[in-house]
Amino acid sequence: MKLPEFSVDRPVTVTMLILIIVVVGVVSLSNLGLDLMPDITYPVMSVVTSYEGVASEEMESVVTKPIEEVVATVKNVKKVTSFSQEGLSAVMVEFEWGANLDLLAQDIRDRLDMISDFLPEDMDKPIVVKFDPSMMPIMMYGIVGDRDLRNLRQVVKDVFKERLEQVDGVASAMVWGGREREIRVEVDRKKLESLGLSLQEVSQKLSLENLNLPGGHLTSGYQEYLLRTVGEFESVDEMENIVIALRGNVPIYLKDIATVSDTHREVRSYARTNKQNSVLVIVNKESGANTVAVSNGVNRAVEELKRILPQDIKLYLVFNQSRIIKRILKVTGSNALVGGLLAIGILFLFLRSLYPTVAIALAIPLSLIATFIPLYFLGYTLNFVTMIGIALGVGMIVDNAIVVIENTFRHLSLGDDIII
Repeated sequence: MKLPEFSVDRPVTVTMLILIIVVVGVVSLSNLGLDLMPDITYPVMSVVTSYEGVASEEMESVVTKPIEEVVATVKNVKKVTSFSQEGLSAVMVEFEWGANLDLLAQDIRDRLDMISDFLPEDMDKPIVVKFDPSMMPIMMYGIVGDRDLRNLRQVVKDVFKERLEQVDGVASAMVWGGREREIRVEVDRKKLESLGLSLQEVSQKLSLENLNLPGGHLTSGYQEYLLRTVGEFESVDEMENIVIALRGNVPIYLKDIATVSDTHREVRSYARTNKQNSVLVIVNKESGANTVAVSNGVNRAVEELKRILPQDIKLYLVFNQSRIIKRILKVTGSNALVGGLLAIGILFLFLRSLYPTVAIALAIPLSLIATFIPLYFLGYTLNFVTMIGIALGVGMIVDNAIVVIENTFRHLSLGDDIII
């Protein structure tokens, strides 16, 4: 039995099947995730290397060019681009579509290890990073307060950052701006030379004295106690009274050759929100997480934090990717709806018949609802690309319905009987 005959002979069965599709489609639509772009793995990798204090020209000659030369020999490389700046080198490698990025990433790491002896010893190890759209920040908050920027940054790290990273779907909450605490040891060169000491000796002594070490365990009856040696510095005074060396029987303290101060790191950049110095918190989601759901969870966590944070601290939402997603989906969805209504209206003007127009009007939403079922079970999301596909699908549904109706009228004009 053919599908048209089955549909005409068993109207109740067909109606129940359509209702099942509608119910399952609506449930699938309500559970679909919302995102800006689909989960696509782009064939792009970056090799990022930091070398603090080195000028951009030296970075290019001693770091960037050797890395460029070695990554260009990797299989399936399409294009290599790079840029160098003070203390930072980035080499972007674009591969052919369909290449196995996991194997290529390992190949790049192996080749970088081969040339490690030819690179500067004191630079950081190169990091191979895959390009992933999910790495884009989904939210950014600017935090201001009537207090020192160092204290403000510490409050943000201890309270704001810790709470946001507990939200489901949040991968990290990065703190940027403000002033970061630094214990600075300024050594007097003349005193150091007069005592026959070197900076390396001072640095090693401070490193060895600032340690917490395990001490094994102690058994007493049926109980076992873990032992550890606590040796980390707790104050500037403790650091100043560290014995660096002995000259005869006279100890040389750190305060004798250096000045120790509790201050902040050198300010190389700053953040401002609403014309005030601020601290920024950048929220990144986990790969595959629903952007809108994660944003809603972050918003709820922020509302909780507002009740416990000090009165002088204020939070400002600088960027929210979920708003962009909702706006794009709303515009695309309204365009599809308007396009469908216009198509139905124009068809009615040309056909001048109610029943064929109603048939097409019902075919459009039913087909779209049925589309949500495979989208949900295949793990796709409602994003910019899928919504454009749905909008284009409205036109295709109308075209197909017109072909069917035209064929029906052709058979009627040929004198075929109407099956009831």
